[in-house]
Amino acid sequence: MGAKSEDQSPVVGRKRHYTDPMGSRAPELERCLIRHRALQMVLILYYAEELKRDVINGVAAQLRWRGHSATLSAGGEGPSQDGKKQKRAFDHLVRDGVLTDDERKHMVSLIGRRNSIAHHLDQVTADLTTERTVREWLDYYPDRQTHDYEALDQLRAARTLLSVRMAAHHYVLEVDMRGMFFEGAERVLSADLKALERRIRALVRQRRGDIARLNAELSLEGSELTGLFDPRWPENRYGTRQRLTPRGVETCYLLYDMGKSALAVAHLMDLSLTVARRRARLWKAAGGPNRERQPLADIPKARIRYRLED
Repeated sequence: MGAKSEDQSPVVGRKRHYTDPMGSRAPELERCLIRHRALQMVLILYYAEELKRDVINGVAAQLRWRGHSATLSAGGEGPSQDGKKQKRAFDHLVRDGVLTDDERKHMVSLIGRRNSIAHHLDQVTADLTTERTVREWLDYYPDRQTHDYEALDQLRAARTLLSVRMAAHHYVLEVDMRGMFFEGAERVLSADLKALERRIRALVRQRRGDIARLNAELSLEGSELTGLFDPRWPENRYGTRQRLTPRGVETCYLLYDMGKSALAVAHLMDLSLTVARRRARLWKAAGGPNRERQPLADIPKARIRYRLED
């Protein structure tokens, strides 16, 4: 759950990196988004391929019906030949007045979504990761492919438009079994998409409420935990590890004394949620808010050995 993913740290005077308290375990919202996107991509692959077949086969059938000796094929098979057939078919549709040039460009772009998914599946799902390093890289990744949530509806609309235009221009419409073969799977995938969309909307509303409550908890205004006693002060932990120094332990306990939740403590002290919850149990075992407190200024500094890592 993202709450103030980046801020200006009062401790070191520079932008700090957001530490994921969930330990890179994807929350339910992100898991639902991944499943929703995966189902959409399956349908996009199908519709993009079908749109390409509609264009190529429709023009080829019309040429045969009109008795033209010209064909879309220049000989040979393979992806390169399919690309040439597609270009010639679209050119024919524009010349014949079936499509405008802008409509042709839009359909070619939609068909290209198939390659974005098939060849760059890692890129079109990368933004849903919980890995901090990956999120940082995404802003600088050149020409990264992204998922287009509108592509599926646009592909469906493009096939309908093409069918209507071809019929209006008296094109021969071939009947095949491909649509019937996929019809059952499409119904199931579409129903799952709608169910996931309802769940995602509910989770987004919940996430917004959770973030608002958490951001309110992150305020330390009016408390003693500011300046040199900030929860993120380097002397509160042994280097970059999750192990707290004696002063860090007391700081953590003071946050629980203030009524902070484990998730808020995890954010404030750059801890994992698991460690924050363990500290909450130790705080309760020590007496909770009735425990004997130690003034932070009286706690001796711990000896911290810093490791230099390349």
